[in-house]
Order: sequence, then structure tokens, then C-alpha cells
Amino acid sequence: MSILAYIIIATGLEASISLIGRLVAIFNADEIKKAAHFIVSFAVGALLAVAFLDLIPEAAHLGEEAGIAIEGVTGIFFFVLSGVFLFFVLEKFLFWYHCHDEGSCPVHTYTYLILWGDALHNLIDGVIIALAFLVDIRLGVVTTIAVVFHEIPQEMTDFSILLHGGMARRKALVYNFLVALPAVAGGILTYIFADSIASVLPYAIALAAGNFIYLAAVDLMPELHERTSLKHAFFQIMFLILGAFIVVLPGFFFE
Repeated sequence: MSILAYIIIATGLEASISLIGRLVAIFNADEIKKAAHFIVSFAVGALLAVAFLDLIPEAAHLGEEAGIAIEGVTGIFFFVLSGVFLFFVLEKFLFWYHCHDEGSCPVHTYTYLILWGDALHNLIDGVIIALAFLVDIRLGVVTTIAVVFHEIPQEMTDFSILLHGGMARRKALVYNFLVALPAVAGGILTYIFADSIASVLPYAIALAAGNFIYLAAVDLMPELHERTSLKHAFFQIMFLILGAFIVVLPGFFFE
């Protein structure tokens, strides 16, 4: 199977998960709310494992082949840090309406802003997935896993906000699926212009690693402290470890 086929399937999966998440939010809202922290735990483990065990080492390896330093203001780790800062700025000024607490989220006139923000967010996800597949199939697989499991809780929350803002369920489902499609477009465009971005691929992978670290540490991990029971904490830790393990597992099949 070609790299382009992998990219289309992976980004298509990311887009379809967006729709599935919203269907689950409709039909199993109570169960999803109870399981949300465990989904988030899994996503945190997967995102951090991909960033530290795959993306950063791969960026360093590609950088070494291209004669790029690991450290310093032009090095790989500088771009990892830049990725953290960059996605903080993006979230601050573009995704500020993406929150995880329905009671404090903007509603009504902001429902369409949420859709525009989702479209841009999914476009970036598609680019990140494609970049990973351009480097290595295994890296693409584990990156897709991390992106998908990060999307599930976020997408269900966004859908709930749209409903709370007065949008009809059918209309919200259709619109949300449409704004998920830029993930596929981002992946295909990245593949088409692969030759043009080859020289900056190590930097792009490093920025993606910074993105994953930011998402896990800033957006998701604080949610894991909302419940403090020992039993809940134990299962959170188990799902976090499982998320990291799932990232390592494809290495046995794509070596």
C-alpha cells in the first residue's frame, strides 16, 4: 500500500472518529461522561509516548542526517520548545472557545466559531499525520493513534457545546463531520508538497512533538486531577500506561 493511501486512511479515520464521538455523545451521554477521564488518561499516555519515544528521536535522527544540531537556537530541541509555545499561542487566540467545562463555555453566537476552530485544528492534525507517514509507516501509525484518542474527548465536548448553544442535533452532526474533512485535505496537500518540505521535515516533526507535549500536559492532564479517589487514580494510571504501551506495540509489526 502506498504512503498516500496510508495518509488518506489515517486522516479519514481521524475525521470519522469525530462523527462517531458525537453519535456516542448523543446515545450514551451518561456512560461517556463516566468514562471521559479514562479516555483522557489513555490520550495523555499516547501523546507523551509518541512525542518522547518517536517524534523527538526521529526528528533528531533526520536532523543528524541533514547536519542539523540537536541543541542550540537552531537545533531540534529548540523547535520542540517552539512547538509548545506556538500551540499555546494558537489555542490562546484561535481555539480559546475550546474548553472542557460546558458551564463556562461561550454559547449561541460562538457555535460557528467553534466549527471554524475545529476545521483549522483538524487541518493541522492532518498535516501532522502526513508528516509522520512521510518519515516512517510505524511513526504514522502511532501518531494517528495519539491524534485519534486525543480527539475523542475534545470532539464530544465540542458537540455538547454546540447543542447547548441551540444548534439542532442533525445540523450539528452534519457540520461537525464537514469540518473534520480538512484533516484529509491537510494530509493530501502535505503529501503533494512533500518534496518542497523535505528540507524542513526535521523541524516540522519537532514542532509536532511540541504540539503533542502541550496537548497532553496543558489541555488534558489537568483534567485528571478533577477526581481524587484512590480507585479512580489507579485506573487513570493504568489507562495512561496502556496509552503509552499501544504506541510501542506497532513497532513489532512495522520494523
